[in-house]
Amino acid sequence: MRRILLIFALFALLSGCVQKNLPDSAHYLTPLPKSQVQVDDVQLAYRTFGEGPPLLMIMGYAGTMDIWDAQLIRELGKEHTVIIFDNRSMGGSSNGTEKISIKRMADDSAGLLRELGYPHADVFGWSMGGLIAQEMALHYPEKVNKLVLMGTSCAAQPVEYITRKLLKMDMKEIAAMIFPPGWLEKYPDALEKLPRPARVPDPAIVQAQADAMIVWPGSCSRLSGLDKSTLVITGEDDEILPEPLSIEITELVQGSWLVRYNNATHWLMYQDPIGLGKTVNNFLAVEQDLFSN
Repeated sequence: MRRILLIFALFALLSGCVQKNLPDSAHYLTPLPKSQVQVDDVQLAYRTFGEGPPLLMIMGYAGTMDIWDAQLIRELGKEHTVIIFDNRSMGGSSNGTEKISIKRMADDSAGLLRELGYPHADVFGWSMGGLIAQEMALHYPEKVNKLVLMGTSCAAQPVEYITRKLLKMDMKEIAAMIFPPGWLEKYPDALEKLPRPARVPDPAIVQAQADAMIVWPGSCSRLSGLDKSTLVITGEDDEILPEPLSIEITELVQGSWLVRYNNATHWLMYQDPIGLGKTVNNFLAVEQDLFSN
């Protein structure tokens, strides 16, 4: 039972601490129409928002597309068609016949673009989603334009370590990590603004995602061959996948950008979603290859 405390701790916060008198559209994505599409052995649930070049958002561990910050998605949607979706067996997506792995979820991500008719897209991966995004860019380079990696790692050992640690933590420990010290004193409504998911995931699937991260071999040795404009984002108070792991990625990916947010945690998108969206939009708008101008 201790191995699944993480998901129940997070979703207790996300579901139980919301302000009931706020309209759903203020902080939640659940009112957006949801669709499904067959991708290999699964039906993937997805939503789109905005207009412009496609931007695929890949969710992190134990999360569904409902917990992307709505203000972040709206900001990104000013410049892009934002595609959010549930990883296999999560939220509104079906169970597949194939075992959950980081590579399999990268296959799903590329397959989703294929089935939606997008030859390629910019890709944003958060946390575990950053692992998936790296594998997608490495295995399906033709599908990925620019890459945004937030709160993630290319090294396997830190991912395995924190995954095993998180599975043993209690709710109080998890809650203390969402915002940096003093944040709730300055922004007392921060917990009330956290998005809530439509449903709590199956603990067995959460465990399967954890197992996938634990055995993930890492990508550091392969990133030198990654020819993608890449933005790496980290919070300086990230206790899940700390700042040095993001710096390592930027040292390996030629020409990558690094953005470090002060007083920011692994969940920094809930601290400054609009500012984060502007940062990403600015990066995606810049043409780094001056010969192409």
